[in-house]
Amino acid sequence: MASKGIEPPAGTAGSVRALRLLLAACMVVPLLLFALIAWNSHALTVAETERGIRKTTLVLHEHALKVFETLEGTLDRIDERLDGVDWATIAESRDVHEMLRAFDSSMPQLGSLALVDPQGRIVASSRRYPAVSVDVSDREYIRALRNGDGAYTVSEAIHGRISGDPQFNIARRRSGGDGDFNGAIVAAVFPQYFVDFYRRVALGDDESMGLTRADGAVLVRYPEPAADAPVRLARGRGMMAAIERNPDEGLFRVHGQVDGIDRIFGYKKLEGHPVYVTYAVATSAVTAAWLRTTAIYAVFALPAMLALVLVARAALRRARGEAATVRMWADEVRRSAELEAALRQSQKMEALGQLTGGVAHDFNNLLTAARTNLHLLARHVPAPAATYHEGVTAALERAAKLTRQLLAFSRQEAVNPEVIDLNGHLRAMADLLERSVRADITLAWEVGDQPVYVEVDPVQLELAVLNLVVNARDAMAAGGRITIATGVDGAHAVVSVRDTGSGMPADVRTRAFEPFFTTKRDGQGTGLGLSMVYGFARQSGGMAEIDSRLGQGTCVRITLPLTTRRPSEVTTRPQAEDPVTRSIRVLLVEDNALVLLATVEGLKQEGFEVATAEHGVAALEILEGGAEIDVVVSDVIMPYGVSGFDLARRVRERWPDIPVLLTSGYSPESLATMGAEADAAVLPKPYTPDRLAARIRDLAVRVRAT
Repeated sequence: MASKGIEPPAGTAGSVRALRLLLAACMVVPLLLFALIAWNSHALTVAETERGIRKTTLVLHEHALKVFETLEGTLDRIDERLDGVDWATIAESRDVHEMLRAFDSSMPQLGSLALVDPQGRIVASSRRYPAVSVDVSDREYIRALRNGDGAYTVSEAIHGRISGDPQFNIARRRSGGDGDFNGAIVAAVFPQYFVDFYRRVALGDDESMGLTRADGAVLVRYPEPAADAPVRLARGRGMMAAIERNPDEGLFRVHGQVDGIDRIFGYKKLEGHPVYVTYAVATSAVTAAWLRTTAIYAVFALPAMLALVLVARAALRRARGEAATVRMWADEVRRSAELEAALRQSQKMEALGQLTGGVAHDFNNLLTAARTNLHLLARHVPAPAATYHEGVTAALERAAKLTRQLLAFSRQEAVNPEVIDLNGHLRAMADLLERSVRADITLAWEVGDQPVYVEVDPVQLELAVLNLVVNARDAMAAGGRITIATGVDGAHAVVSVRDTGSGMPADVRTRAFEPFFTTKRDGQGTGLGLSMVYGFARQSGGMAEIDSRLGQGTCVRITLPLTTRRPSEVTTRPQAEDPVTRSIRVLLVEDNALVLLATVEGLKQEGFEVATAEHGVAALEILEGGAEIDVVVSDVIMPYGVSGFDLARRVRERWPDIPVLLTSGYSPESLATMGAEADAAVLPKPYTPDRLAARIRDLAVRVRAT
C-alpha cells in the first residue's frame, strides 16, 4: 500500500504563498515606483530645460535688439546729416568720410559704413578716402530697397567685395528723391561680434545660438559651421515650420541641418526686423542631466528595495518608510547640488573677473608703451608709409577697446565722461525719442534754453533717457502724454520723465530698480531698463528715484552733479610756446621699463624736464634730496611696499605744492575701490604723450595759479 506524503498545514502553505506574493510585490512595486519617478524626473528635466531656453533666448533677443536699434539709429543720424547733400558732393567730401569713420569706430559690431548711389556704386566709405568704387547693384539688399520693400532691409550672409570678410548688411533707403530710389546707407555687421558674445554666454559645448532671417537665411551661428558657404534653412521643417505656426516666438525640436545634432530650439523675432534670435540645447545634454538625476535616485532606491526583499514580514510597512526617506534624501541631495553649483559658478565668475581685470591692467601697460612709441614714430614716418602707420594706430585703438571690454566683464569698466550741455544734448535726441513712441502718445518738452553743464558719459545718458521713454510708452496702452523736463536743484541738474499712465503700486515701486524685476508679460521685457538707469545715475555721482501712484502716472527723476568745467576746457591745451609750461620739471615713477623709456622720450619731445624713478622708494629719495620737481607722475601698482596711493599721500603731507598724477591700467572707478581718494588725479592707460602732457600742464598751471 502506497503511503501518502505528509501535507503541510494549510496555514503554512497559505503563509508561504502570501510570503512569495509579498516578496514579488517588494520587487515589482519599487521597480514600478522607480520607473514612475524616473519618468516624472525626465518630464521635469525637459520642462526646466525649456524654461532655461526661453529665458536665454529672451536675453539674446534683448542684446540683438539693442544692436539692431543702435545700428538703425546710426543710419538715421547719417541720413539726417546728409539731408539735401548731392551725390557728387558726398563722393568728394572728406568730412563725409570722417563722419562715417567716427560712427564706425564707436561701435565694435560695425565692420564699415558705406554710401551707395542710385546706380548701385559705393561712393563713400568709413574704411578709406576716397572710397573704392565698387558696383553692388546686384546685391539682394540693393534690389530690395530699389523695389521699395521698406525703408530698411537686412541682407543675407555675404562676403564683402572690398574686405572679403564674412558679414551681413543693414541698409536704409536714403531720404529724398520724391519716391524714387535715391541710394542707400549701408552698415556692414561682422558676425564675429555676435559669435564672441555668444561664446561668452555659452556654458557648455552643447549649446547653439544664432541669428536667422525670416526666409531661413542664417546670418550668425555659434558654434560656427565648418563650411564657409551661406546656410539657408529648408522650408517646411524645423524652424521654418515653427515660424509658420507661430511667427513671434516658440520652441521646436529638430535634427540639425548643419551639424546633424538633435536639439531643442527656442526662437524669438526681433520687433520690427525680419530676423529671429535662436538658442538651442542638445537633447543629449538633457538626457545626460536626466540620467545623472536618475542615478542619484537609484543610489538610494536600490538599497531600499533590497532591504524590503530581505525583510519579508515587514516588507510593505518598511517599503513606505524607505520610499519616504529616499525622497527626502533625494531632495536634500538635489538642493545641496544646486547650492554647490551656484557657489562654484560664483567662485568661477569672481576668479574670471579678477583674472581678466589683471590681464587688462598688464595689457594696458603694453598698449601704453606701444601707443607712445607709435606717437613718437609719427613724426618720422614718410608720407608713403602713413597708411601703414594709420593701420597700426587703428589696431591699437581696437586693442584699447578690447581692454575696456575685459574691464567691463570684471566690473572695473571705465565710463567715458564728457562735459556736455544737458539741455542741448536732450534737445538733440528729439527725433530719436519721437520715433520711439506711438502716434497716440504726445511727447512734451520742458527743457530750458540756458546751458546746464554736467560731466557724464553721453551714450549712457541717451540710453537712460530712451529706456525711461520706452517704459513710459509701454505703461500707456491707451495713449497719453510723456513729458521730458530738466532743471537745477542746488548743486545738481535734474532730468525727469513723467507719464500719464497707470502708475505703480507701492510694492512694485520699491522694487522697480532691481535687476530683472519686471511686471511685463513673459517675452516683453527683461527688467534691466530701470536698473541700467539707476546704475548710470550712481556711476555718474547722482541718484535716481521714482514717484508713482496707481492711476496718477509715474515720474522718474535723475539727479546729476553740476560741473564748473565747460566743453571747450576738455580739449583746450596750453600752447607749447608758453614759458610757464616749458619750465615744468616732471618726476616719472614707473616700474615697467618699456613704458618708462617710451614715456620719457615722449615727455622730452613735449618740452619737459624729466627725472625718473623705478619705484616709490626711489621717488621719495629723489624728493628728499632736494630735487626741484613741479609734478609727480606715478604708476599705481609698484613694488617694495610703496604704491602710487602711498606715494601720493606722502607727497601731499611733505610737499603739498607738488601735484601727483596717478596712471594705471585699471579704471578710475576701480581705483576708487582700491584706495584712491576721491580728489586724486587719475589718467587711465593706455595714453599717448600728448594726452599725458596736457594733463601735466593742466595740473602745473592750476598749482602755479594758486
